[in-house]
Amino acid sequence: MDYNIKWDNLNARLRSFEGAAGDITVALAELELDQRQTGFIKDDLTEVRRLICQNSMNPELTFRVQVNPKRSRRHVGAGIGKPPPGEKVLNNGCFLCRENIRWQQRQQQIGFQISTNSNAYNVWMNPFPLMPNHVVIAACEHVPQAWSNCKDTQGNMSLRQILSDFGETAQRLPGHVGFYNGVNAGASIPGHLHFQFFSRLSGHPVFPLEQCKFSDPTSAGEPRFSLGYPVPVALWRGPAKDVISNAGDWIADWEERNTHRRDSLSCNMIVASEDGGRTIALYFVPRISKRQWWNGDKGIVGGVELLGELVMASHEECAMVENGEVDYAFIESALGAVYTPFETN
Repeated sequence: MDYNIKWDNLNARLRSFEGAAGDITVALAELELDQRQTGFIKDDLTEVRRLICQNSMNPELTFRVQVNPKRSRRHVGAGIGKPPPGEKVLNNGCFLCRENIRWQQRQQQIGFQISTNSNAYNVWMNPFPLMPNHVVIAACEHVPQAWSNCKDTQGNMSLRQILSDFGETAQRLPGHVGFYNGVNAGASIPGHLHFQFFSRLSGHPVFPLEQCKFSDPTSAGEPRFSLGYPVPVALWRGPAKDVISNAGDWIADWEERNTHRRDSLSCNMIVASEDGGRTIALYFVPRISKRQWWNGDKGIVGGVELLGELVMASHEECAMVENGEVDYAFIESALGAVYTPFETN
């Protein structure tokens, strides 16, 4: 069957599962089922082990370790790199462009197109997931990951557009957590704007970052700041419209306050809906491009790691876990390796 026909048929079926206020949770569960049946998803997560590491001085403080050896295969991809005769390579073969995905994945991978108030996105299942219902939500248009406040502004979305789409998507996915990895802050494809979302684990629904203590805001619109976490985190919580407005103002001002190092600035953002989608929580972590790894030039720190769950996938990393080298202090140090303050002189 023609790829576009298969796409249209699946999308029509998935839209029938959309709930009130555009809730797409059930639709994405059906998308995952379809992509498992076609064989596109390469890991059912049955081999993943998760360990809880307690602080020796305060057992209420924890980090988590995810031992996920199949995740290491993501570097070789799930598709083909050379197009069949007659196929065109667009945007240097970008792995998030629908036109490339069609031939790269031999018409096996089909996404679900959704729209926010201002933009259109394709939802793709991750073939080597970190969590249940792990999806990549990529802009239909090939636009860069970095927002337009940064140095290269050609074709970039604005910070407020990205925040608005990010928050709106979170509202439509109660029970999920989303993250935006900035350039040199865990983004695997910096040339194409994308978010990632996944379903909360039934056995461990709350992440360590969400259990962290935060200061009270000093004034209306100001964020709360993390207390005692290995990296600085700003948090806004409330109705999505207010959170997006306040965070947008504060982050833009943060960038202006750091003009002297703007070329190296990046960030991670994490979002989750609360109260059934009526409110959201938005976490913002400052990053700089030269600090991306927890192990020298290996062990990338992205959104999942900053939530407090260190992903161990390579043979070397899995061996460290088996040898008992990974504990609370180890993870605290690993996250601290990417530390950068909100401001520098």
